[in-house]
Amino acid sequence: MNTIEALADFKQYKPKLNQEIPEPMKHLDAFFQASLAEGALSTKEKELIVLGIAVATHCEPCILVHMEKAIASGANKAEILEVCGVAIAMGGGPAMAVVPLVLKFMEAHGS
Repeated sequence: MNTIEALADFKQYKPKLNQEIPEPMKHLDAFFQASLAEGALSTKEKELIVLGIAVATHCEPCILVHMEKAIASGANKAEILEVCGVAIAMGGGPAMAVVPLVLKFMEAHGS
């Protein structure tokens, strides 16, 4: 499955999660919205932070979702790759092992 298909597959199940476990999802969605809103840090900066955490924790769906959001918020390839470098510093080899997913996403989306 390529990154476009994997992201679409993940997004397809989000409404089902909202339906099946509404209370936790409602609170999780509100928490994400509040956490990623503009503040002392821009949304782009926050998306880059979340992307770094996703890489460091090897969460492939998180990487895909936050790659899309980081790019939409104005992040460029150099910023994204620098974030990956920091994530590798914190997460070592296992973090490095998921960075090809970031590269594939950028290739698939012309970044």
